[in-house]
Amino acid sequence: MSATQSSSAAGAEEAPSRLLQRANIAPLALVNLGVGLHAVIWYMAATAMPTAIGDVGGAEYLSWVGSLYLVTTILGGAVTAMLKGHFGARNAMLGAGFVVMVGGLVSAVAPSVGFILAGRCIQGLGEGVLIALSYVITRELFDNRLVPRVFGTLAATWGGAVFFGPLVGGVLTELFSWRIAFLGAALLPLPMQALAWMILRDKHERVFVGKPPLLRVSLLAIGVIGIAVADRIGSSFLGAVTIVAGIAAVALALKLDRHAATHLITTVFPSLRHRVSLGLWVLILMPMAEAGVFVYTPYLLQLDRGMTPTWAGYFGAIHALTWSLSALSVASLPPRWHSTVILAGPATLALGLAIQAVTMTGGPILHVGFALALVGIGFGISHSFINQRIMAAAPEGQEDATATAIPTLECLGGAIGAAAVGLIGNAAGFAGPLTSGIVARGSLGVFGGGAVVAALATLAALAFLRSGARHAALVRSSSQGE
Repeated sequence: MSATQSSSAAGAEEAPSRLLQRANIAPLALVNLGVGLHAVIWYMAATAMPTAIGDVGGAEYLSWVGSLYLVTTILGGAVTAMLKGHFGARNAMLGAGFVVMVGGLVSAVAPSVGFILAGRCIQGLGEGVLIALSYVITRELFDNRLVPRVFGTLAATWGGAVFFGPLVGGVLTELFSWRIAFLGAALLPLPMQALAWMILRDKHERVFVGKPPLLRVSLLAIGVIGIAVADRIGSSFLGAVTIVAGIAAVALALKLDRHAATHLITTVFPSLRHRVSLGLWVLILMPMAEAGVFVYTPYLLQLDRGMTPTWAGYFGAIHALTWSLSALSVASLPPRWHSTVILAGPATLALGLAIQAVTMTGGPILHVGFALALVGIGFGISHSFINQRIMAAAPEGQEDATATAIPTLECLGGAIGAAAVGLIGNAAGFAGPLTSGIVARGSLGVFGGGAVVAALATLAALAFLRSGARHAALVRSSSQGE
């Protein structure tokens, strides 16, 4: 155990301020930068992209910028355990930060939309590695009892990025140019790289064995791309088939991965029996359920409720604010409450989405805001504790593959959800002129369907908790037998 872990363990049961002792400040800043960079760069780029497209052309490819970026983010997360095993955490983080910088520079000097696409894909690859590595080093740098508090700070960082990312991107674009906004995003990894160089030490033997997993990564890429573009296919039937085919390709990649010498994802997934896998299912289903909030809430607030783009964006970000605040408020809960909030999280998410499904059309706007607040609270109260228990229960020798699976599979769940709600929204008529009937039917499908998925996440959370309780009982029985 490192000095940081030892000092953290001594104060883990004391006040939350123990997380902020001197030995933990730099590691805490490092993991928050790793996660925060992704959020800030995402929102800075999203704000600058319309202006960039207006300058270089290619409006028909605007939606591909986000889709391909998401694809490469998932791929980056998937190969993180392998990269860490081969190069070590410090070199992997330094290299990923460099990749993010290169991608930002390519976008900043882009003469056409194709170069912007290439730059964003490069950035996504690096950011996927940074996010996954941040989860891995959280397990290594902090005592397990402090992990919920660490994840509470990550939630606050993410929520702050949702508000400040568009602000910074908009200011740089309006005062200077969209190229300066991308240049600013390219320079953001520098403080993180300096901290990684000073803090991370690769003390353990590197464990990379075998050839690069080209087939597995290729299948994963094909599957994720298929899922990401499904809602852009003219036919709803063909779009649904594309989603199923994409999921099948991902499943085949996971099957091959289970029999490989080194693993991209922990081998217990997607079993419905192992507690780690059940926890990962919760983390897939919750972003899948929430996808409609990101895809359609600002859109409907503008076109159906008449809000300005800025106000719609910030109103739609209520869930990010409540996520952050609720995560911080529960971070210091004693262990006896952890199971309660793990189960309450997806249940609250289901309630929030159900309310949004019936209030999005015609209901008071405050009711929509209340629904969005519940969505954020559902994530905030449960996310850190699920992550902690998953990482604590990782199979021996698969600790890194388990930690990197968390953000990777969350992104995959979000991609599947976004494609699905895109098909539902298009089928309901969201792409054309909106009427109250269209909005009502579409909201019921998008947000009501999300509530059903969140209910499934609640059942998965219940199974996850029961599996953990059975394991604890077996451990106690074994100890008494000795």
